[in-house]
Amino acid sequence: MSESPTSRPQEDGAARALLARPKVAEVLAPIAGKELEDLYLFWGGADSPPPPSDTAELRKVLAGWMSDGEIAEARVHSLGRRPQQVLAMFLDAQGYMHSLAELSDHRLLAHFSRYELESCVSALVRCGALLEVPDRRSKVAGAKAWAVPLELGDGLLRQQRAKRRGVFDLLTLRGFLDRQYDDPVRGKRMTPTRLREMYKMYSNEAAALARVERLPDDVRPLVEKCVLQFGGLLPRALFERLEEPTGPWNGARWKQVLEESLVGTVEKLELSRYGIQHADETLVVFNEIALAWLRRVAVPGDPDAPDSEHGLGVDLVSNISRFMGFLIEHHVRFTVRGEIFKTTEKRILQDLIPNPGRELSRAAVLDFIFEFTRGMGLIESTGERTFAIATAGREWEQKPLEQKLHALVEYATEERDVAGDWYHQVRLRRIFMRLMKRIEPGVWYDLMYLPFLSRNTYLAGLDQLAVEDYFSTRSQGASCAPMEDPQRLAWNLARWVRQRLYLFGVVELGYDRAGRPVAMKLTRSGARLLGVVEQAPGAAPLLGSLIVTPDFEVVLFPTGDDAALVHELDRFCEREHMRETMHFRIHERAVQRALSEGMLLSRMLAVLRNQSRTPVPQNVLFSIRDWAGRAGVLHLDASLVLRGEDPETLRRFQTDAGVKNFVREVLDERRLQLKSRYAPKRLHALLREFGYKVELDGVQ
Repeated sequence: MSESPTSRPQEDGAARALLARPKVAEVLAPIAGKELEDLYLFWGGADSPPPPSDTAELRKVLAGWMSDGEIAEARVHSLGRRPQQVLAMFLDAQGYMHSLAELSDHRLLAHFSRYELESCVSALVRCGALLEVPDRRSKVAGAKAWAVPLELGDGLLRQQRAKRRGVFDLLTLRGFLDRQYDDPVRGKRMTPTRLREMYKMYSNEAAALARVERLPDDVRPLVEKCVLQFGGLLPRALFERLEEPTGPWNGARWKQVLEESLVGTVEKLELSRYGIQHADETLVVFNEIALAWLRRVAVPGDPDAPDSEHGLGVDLVSNISRFMGFLIEHHVRFTVRGEIFKTTEKRILQDLIPNPGRELSRAAVLDFIFEFTRGMGLIESTGERTFAIATAGREWEQKPLEQKLHALVEYATEERDVAGDWYHQVRLRRIFMRLMKRIEPGVWYDLMYLPFLSRNTYLAGLDQLAVEDYFSTRSQGASCAPMEDPQRLAWNLARWVRQRLYLFGVVELGYDRAGRPVAMKLTRSGARLLGVVEQAPGAAPLLGSLIVTPDFEVVLFPTGDDAALVHELDRFCEREHMRETMHFRIHERAVQRALSEGMLLSRMLAVLRNQSRTPVPQNVLFSIRDWAGRAGVLHLDASLVLRGEDPETLRRFQTDAGVKNFVREVLDERRLQLKSRYAPKRLHALLREFGYKVELDGVQ
């Protein structure tokens, strides 16, 4: 990284300031005898070995301890709160220097008396943390000040910065540059604006890729493997288990090469305090570099394109409707544990669309549907130990497909029983859903592309998310061993994608010839859910193209964005098969089931009429209306006349304690005049809440 000529005067000034600052050796040089031994006991601690007899060796050992940031921090903490506060003022000052007058005037030390300040300075001088020096800043001849030795101050600041930033410094190029130039001397010549410009230049995708390609031949393949297989984090223990080792672990050389190239580093990475099972020397490719390399190989053009493609579309959403329809048609009892009997489960499975894909069995899909409907309050238990549809369940059937998918994704994001530690996975899933908005719908990406990026983003933000505080609090109550390492964090997130987002039809999966999932792509439905593509206007007809035949067959010619239309057809038709076209069959049982679930007759007829390329056969329309009439559908017009084709339904209506007060008079066996205390739309909503299948006719 070359510097401009204009920066040289600043560098020379900084160098002069650096030379003027006292060193640890200057502190120790005049000290001898008993005073030097006391310093040894202080810096070495209670467990230190006997001091060396040679004075020069003793000073050398002391200099090493005082230059070690970790040791220095521990010894400074032993001094007490007030000396620490005073020392902090020195570390914040230019050159680590302050006079007693400056300390007295400092607003953060205003509560200190003059005596307390002098006592704290004396204590710091006795332990070697301060040295009295000439104050060249003052115009008064012979003015004195105190300064922290250079190595001691730098070590303490490094410890403070490490705690302040944590893993961010280690895992990101931005953190690495901040750490390199967050030095009092360097900071004077590297302004924040210039540091941002430098970061922007080196994090550029083309520049990042070029630096990786210029790595030495023995390092570049390892970096590529680290990014592609492990997302940019390769622990030594995992490296030593690789099937194709690239030689022995050489962390010192790799660290030098990677840091000089601004590609990564090799450091001891300890994450157990964050609830992650990892404490090992680790080869780290900076997040920005890993992102650039993954984008290069995880997008179209990858020679490892999927051998086969699989998607479930809206099958799960349709199966939820069929599950609740089964509960309406049958008295489904549950066990003492609140579970459905196994024999009943087998009957329910016969009603579901038999296409669970490769990731889950049909029984596992039914288990999820049961847990989801109970967890969301769509079904409820009765006093007879049976399940019934709750009010939320009836409202669910009226929601558009996008709202149903949104509810499913929100539920699955917080779900505990999928894979991995719930605390980490919930946050990883939310990061994953945000990153999904950046990929192009309908394009295949490597399956681990987004899981790795989500994992890296999460790890870099561990301190910002206060993860350490959570796990330190939790570990106080009981022993809490970390469950996942960084690699499993990404794998378990990918498993959630395969078992949930794929199940919802948000993504499709691609498999290699061995049947292993290797790629994913965002579907059109998933893109609308995330707001990547515009929502279809509510008044616009559903996408798709149908042909309805007189023998009640419905043929759908796919357009690539038919999810909403398929879901509507699944509600009142039986799906027969899927090839180049999708074939459905309208049955009386399917129509009556859809009506029981809350679908309006007018909605069924509108779907067929609006989407059909040719006029819908009259016998089909007549049969649907006839089946609806026999299922108890009632029609309410603007004059509040309630009409029904089934006299038994009207007789039951007249005797129902909940609604009989709405009846003004009986016009005939098929018509009732209702009271006009409510508007037609309000009365329609009330009657449907009481469980009657009421349609509004001629009401705007």
